[in-house]
Amino acid sequence: MAPATPEQTALVDSWRQYFAAAYARDRRNAARQSFDEYWRWVRTYLLEGGAGYPGWLAQSDALLARVRDPAAHARLAALMHAAGRRIAGEWAKDSACRRIYSTFLQGRPNLAEWGRALQGAAARDSGDGRAIEAAALGIAAELDALLGPAPVE
Repeated sequence: MAPATPEQTALVDSWRQYFAAAYARDRRNAARQSFDEYWRWVRTYLLEGGAGYPGWLAQSDALLARVRDPAAHARLAALMHAAGRRIAGEWAKDSACRRIYSTFLQGRPNLAEWGRALQGAAARDSGDGRAIEAAALGIAAELDALLGPAPVE
């Protein structure tokens, strides 16, 4: 796997306050996990990935490289960034507190199923981004059902 780009690292670092607020909202998790550990897992998910998969930002970039329309590309990048932040904010918690899992063996929803949905959508996408957008919006709807509406920044 390729290391995160400086741009990806800077983007994630610019989100630190978002994650500090997400961490502070979950007192149960904060009692089990330090912010530094939580932040390390956030960065791992977004930048490094694991189990043979690149981080969320690298995967998003690869999916969106297929989208030819610049306006659709920009819209989908924002959607993927928002979903990735929400997923990372929950997944990075201590395993006793998180509500998003890595695999179906651990529970649902999980990263593996969402990854397959996005990959399948990218394979079907004609280059206009519609299939990818439908899959990303489906994930966003699952996140809303699980976590409530995204916090306003």
